[in-house]
Amino acid sequence: MAIYRGPGGPGDATSDAANAAALALQYASLAADRAADAADSADAAENDSTGAIAAAASASASAAAALAAKIAAETAEINAETAETNAQAASTASINLANGFNVSATTLSPGSSATASFNNTTYELSLGLPTGATGATGPTGPTGPTGPTGPAGPTGATGATGATGATGAAGTAASIAVGTVSTGAPGSSATVTNIGTSSAAVFDFSIPQGATGATGAAGATGATGATGATGAAGAAATIAVGTTTTGSPGSSATVTNSGTSSAAVFDFSIPAGQGVPTGGTTGQVLQKNSSTNYDTIWATPSGGGQMEGSAAAKAIFWNAQTIGENITIDGTHNGWTVGPITVNNGFAVTVSNGARWVVF
Repeated sequence: MAIYRGPGGPGDATSDAANAAALALQYASLAADRAADAADSADAAENDSTGAIAAAASASASAAAALAAKIAAETAEINAETAETNAQAASTASINLANGFNVSATTLSPGSSATASFNNTTYELSLGLPTGATGATGPTGPTGPTGPTGPAGPTGATGATGATGATGAAGTAASIAVGTVSTGAPGSSATVTNIGTSSAAVFDFSIPQGATGATGAAGATGATGATGATGAAGAAATIAVGTTTTGSPGSSATVTNSGTSSAAVFDFSIPAGQGVPTGGTTGQVLQKNSSTNYDTIWATPSGGGQMEGSAAAKAIFWNAQTIGENITIDGTHNGWTVGPITVNNGFAVTVSNGARWVVF
């Protein structure tokens, strides 16, 4: 059996097999030559039966030896091919191992066992390495000195005062009145209280009393010393009206003191009054959309007529001769129309149970 010793090395399996095949071919050629000689001897001894038989036997033996040599040569050639295939596979495996060999490692939990595995296909060696035990915590280091206080940041610039907005239109229904005016204790804050409503404000004022003036100095001692002058009275508190703005309809009226407790300046916000919405055309009526106050719109009456004549008589009622909308007469109403009357295609007049519609 051939042994692979590495490509090109001493005793190369491929060379051994080739040498064996060449030697077998030499034996086969020599056996063929001997068979030919035996045939020649047989021809020479054709008349000698004994010699012919011996020559024939010799030729047969030579032929058998030639066949055996040929079989040995073929076997040697097959062995050489097998050895070459094995050598090539071993060489490829060696190259793949050298080129594809890879090592990977993973960390295992402390105290576990180390692991190792090898994949023959990918040539990867996988290692599992346990984590070492955590060392003891070292002592806490000394606290460092406190750093110096940083400088104060710069003061930001004050933004410019915004422009005063335009004054809205005055409400038509709101009103304002002065209620009671009372004197508060010296040094207290001036107050204003609305005891009315958001659209009819009544303000009660409380104005603090001025502080008592200092006592005048005593007069100089004389023969008949004069009486000292009376100290001046403390300054009275003042009140003034500041700005007046219009709030949204339905909002609350407000008063804000933008002055001080002894020099009050009241800023008023008065809500705009609710009124009839603008717009509308001749013949339209004001219609409620919901139960919410002031939720109204101008609308054209559906299916009804109009009275003509003097305001006192209202003697003539007239209606259109075609109906171009869906009309429903509910069970609490009746209706009448002067004909002829035409209901346009796509529309209908629905008379509910309990109702009547008469066409004259």
